Amino acid sequence: MDKKCDIGIFDSGVGGVSVLKKIIKLMPNENIMYFGDTKNVPYGGKTKEEIQKLSRRIVEFLILNNCKAIVIACNTATIATLDVLKTQCNIPIVGIIDAGVEAVSSNGYEEISVLGTPFTIESGEHLKKIKKKNKKMKINTVPCEELCPMIENGWENFENRYEVLGEYMSHIPKTSEALLLACTHYPFILNDIQKRFDGTVIDPSEECARELYRVLKKEDILTTEKNKGKIEFYVTGDKESFKEKAEKFLGTEIKDIYKVNI
Repeated sequence: MDKKCDIGIFDSGVGGVSVLKKIIKLMPNENIMYFGDTKNVPYGGKTKEEIQKLSRRIVEFLILNNCKAIVIACNTATIATLDVLKTQCNIPIVGIIDAGVEAVSSNGYEEISVLGTPFTIESGEHLKKIKKKNKKMKINTVPCEELCPMIENGWENFENRYEVLGEYMSHIPKTSEALLLACTHYPFILNDIQKRFDGTVIDPSEECARELYRVLKKEDILTTEKNKGKIEFYVTGDKESFKEKAEKFLGTEIKDIYKVNI
């Protein structure tokens, strides 16, 4: 695999831009293709079979465009598809779940809480993986059906956003030392979440970027280019809506954005 080839990143929508931001910071010379399946967001309310079908199409698109590695920047899609895709693809694939598990398991917490989509929470994946590393840790989970679609459609557009967020946050015990954001959309409203939680809020995006770096180095496919990498965006829904939210979060203009049908 050519070291100059792109890294592929995909998410159900704009949420994975939180992971993209960390990857750009850690590996600014890499070329990246970001795929947001904005026509089908959110994934959290879909069946496992539906998510696998959508994810498979996206991965096929990224591989056809010569991506050298793929990051599933979506907790829901990681749970539903990572193991299957690893057996079907001949390039490295990194998921976000293990990054979150590592982030909470390595800090000596006695009690944490996890916010995620209904699919992510009901899968029990975080609970199982964290318990495997720390059997004594107490873990509270809160399924949030409305947060992802509200963020995707413009958080500021919802007058009841603080009431909705407050209701979910009310289910987090005061004894929780840390709060794991198990959806890559949630860092977009990090400030609002932090105002409602006294402990440490954990965004696994940074650990996911570090894991990708380790994988690329191990496979000897880190770019050797010295110039700043090119970032291309592909979406299945409205380009301008995605562009506006992604630019706001990244703090930079997006020039190369394309709408695709897959």
